[in-house]
Amino acid sequence: MTESEERLTSTTAPTERHGQKVVLPPHRQRAARPYQVRAANWLRINLFASWDRTLLTVISFAILGSVIAFVVWFVMSYANWNVVTDNRRLLLIGSFPHGAEWRLWVGLCFVFTLAGASYGMWSKLGLRDGLFIVIGSAFALFMILHETSQAWAALWFGVAVVLLSVGYLLCRLVPREEGPTRRVATRVLGLLLALSVPIVFALLMAGPGGADANELSGYLLNLLLAPAGIAGGILVGIPLALGRASSLKAISWTCTAYIEVVRGAPLIGWLFVALFILSDIIGGDLIVRTMVVLAIFTGAYMAEYIRGGLQALPRGQYEAGHAVGLPHWRTMQLIILPQALRISIPPIVGQAIALWKDTALISIILPLRELVGSSRSAIAQGEFITARIEVYVFAAVMFWIVAFVMSRVSQRIERSLGVGQR
Repeated sequence: MTESEERLTSTTAPTERHGQKVVLPPHRQRAARPYQVRAANWLRINLFASWDRTLLTVISFAILGSVIAFVVWFVMSYANWNVVTDNRRLLLIGSFPHGAEWRLWVGLCFVFTLAGASYGMWSKLGLRDGLFIVIGSAFALFMILHETSQAWAALWFGVAVVLLSVGYLLCRLVPREEGPTRRVATRVLGLLLALSVPIVFALLMAGPGGADANELSGYLLNLLLAPAGIAGGILVGIPLALGRASSLKAISWTCTAYIEVVRGAPLIGWLFVALFILSDIIGGDLIVRTMVVLAIFTGAYMAEYIRGGLQALPRGQYEAGHAVGLPHWRTMQLIILPQALRISIPPIVGQAIALWKDTALISIILPLRELVGSSRSAIAQGEFITARIEVYVFAAVMFWIVAFVMSRVSQRIERSLGVGQR
C-alpha cells in the first residue's frame, strides 16, 4: 500500500463516538498527525502567525513571566508568614471555645456526607471538582485545629473522607431512571441540603459546652453567614418574582415596591438596620439579625433574576400546562418555575458569589469579627504590625477558594442541564 493510500485509509476510517461508529464527511477528514506536529501548528497559527501577533505573544509571555517570578519571590523569600501560622486559630475559628473543636469536625463530616451524596445523586457533576473541594477542606482543617495532635486530626479527617465516599456510593445505588425510589431519595437529600445550615448551627451551639453566638468569628463566621443569606435569599426571591409577575395589581405593586426599596440602598445601609432597628423588632442575637438582613437583601436581587427567567419562557409553556388540565399553581410548580430557575442559574450563582465576598463588609459596620476583622486583630499585635500584606493575601486566597468552587460547580450544573443550549 502506498503512502497516499495509507493516509486515505487513516482519514476515512470510522471513529468511535458514544459506542457508535461515525464516518466523518470528506471535508472534515484529515490525516492523523503526531501530537508534536499538531501542537507546533497550533502555536504557529494562533501565536506566531504574523509579526504583530508574534510581538504581542512575546510581550505577553514577558509580562506573565515577570508576574510569576514576583509571586514566587514574594511567597518564598519576602513574606513573613508567621503572622498567619501563629494566628491561624484566630483567623479561621476566632474565639470558638477550646475543647469544643469536635463540634466543628462533626459538622464538617455532615457536610462531607451531603457533598458525597450530592455527587452520587446527580452524577453529571464532575468528580474532579469534588476532589478539589476535598483537598481544599483538608487544608482548611489542618489550619483550624493546629493545637490538636496530628493523629487526632488525621483520624477525624479520615472519618470525613470515608463518609464522603459512603454518601457517594449509596446515592450511586439509587436508580438513574425516574421512579418512586429516586423521587424519595431526591426529596430526602434536598430536604437535608435545605436544612444543612440550621443543622450545622445546632451542632456548633446546642447542648452544654456549645459555642455562644458571640463566640462565632473568623472564617467560620463567613462560612455560616453566606450560605444562610444565599438560601434565605432564594426562598424570599421566588415568591417575590412570582408576585411581581402576577396579574393582581396589589400583589405586583407590593412586590415591586419591596424589590426597588431594598435594591435602592447598599448592603452597608441594611447592616445598620440589623444593628439598630431589628434589635427592637425581632430581638435575638446579632448574628441571626445579620442573616435575616442578608436574606432580605439577596432576595430582592434573586427575585429579579428569576423574573427574567419567567419572562424568557414562551407563552406556549403556560398554555401547555392548562391544556393538560393542570391548575395554575401546578403549572407554575411543575412546568414554569423549573425552567425559569434553569435559565436563571448563571445570574443566581453570580449573586451568590457576590454575597460571599460581601460578607467581608460585616466587620466594618457590626461588632462581629469575620475573617477580615480577625485579620485586623492579628495585625494589631506588636510583633506583626508590619505584616499587613501577608494577612490580607491569605484572606484573599481563602475568599477566592470558595468563590472558585462555587463557579466550577455552577459550570458543571449548567452543562448538565444544557443552559444556553437549544
